[in-house]
Amino acid sequence: MTKPRLAILMGVLLVLALTASAFAELVVTYTSTDDTWSEYTVQDTVEREAQAATNSLVDNGAFTQWGTTLGPADPWTFWRDNKAGWTAGRLSEVDLALPANPEGINNAMGWFIQHSGAKEGGYYAGAYQQLNRIPAAGLYYVSISTTAFSDGKTGPYNSVAWYAISDSANPSEVTDWRELFSDQFVCSNGDGVCNYVGRDETVTITPGQYFHVMVGRKFPEFMGWTMFVIDDISIVAADGTPNTENGYYNWCNARPEDFKAHDTDNCNNLTEIHWDPDQVR
Repeated sequence: MTKPRLAILMGVLLVLALTASAFAELVVTYTSTDDTWSEYTVQDTVEREAQAATNSLVDNGAFTQWGTTLGPADPWTFWRDNKAGWTAGRLSEVDLALPANPEGINNAMGWFIQHSGAKEGGYYAGAYQQLNRIPAAGLYYVSISTTAFSDGKTGPYNSVAWYAISDSANPSEVTDWRELFSDQFVCSNGDGVCNYVGRDETVTITPGQYFHVMVGRKFPEFMGWTMFVIDDISIVAADGTPNTENGYYNWCNARPEDFKAHDTDNCNNLTEIHWDPDQVR
């Protein structure tokens, strides 16, 4: 990952742990006024938002539905590992709204994962939902965006994020995990800025399958931590998305709105996400 720009006000939902079960907990709000902000620009109108909600075949892929309790109104089931030697993963309501629009809301899903003494193994957390809106088996175009930053001791390919389509709701039974980025390292917390990246491609989906997102740290690097941000998950019929390019992409900062660049040579100004490096997470 290279470096980026966006406004993120984060509220952390401290969640009861378990493997793949829902939870509802206390909302904790980060206090720093510099955490965070962005120049991510998409010209959303009421009409475009309604069209996206209608056309996308994943529910709440933009994470607009949040609350102090993540109940039936939210189709995602959140989960995290319950392991000794790791700080319990913290689920965050992340707001990517532009600083010029303080009353605006552009929510995302955030996960904070930190090592606290484990001698072996990694730690993972995520979310899933059943794809009840898929009308028939066939090819569908999937897109999901992310950024991540870390602090403390780490190594190559330690901070990782994936998505998957599976017949099973159980994350441990998923076999086809697909990386959201291919970088050896995510951005450094001290830099306070990272680019907004993602993956899009055409995949086969059948009605009733499950969409999974998983993030984690693969290795027990002493006291190291990573903050993951996931947003803009979309699934549409492949034949309704002409001229698509599959693969990893960067969001490119442009006017009138940002666009995906699968080749950074086609982007003069990467979309960036900023945060406060001194914010306690």
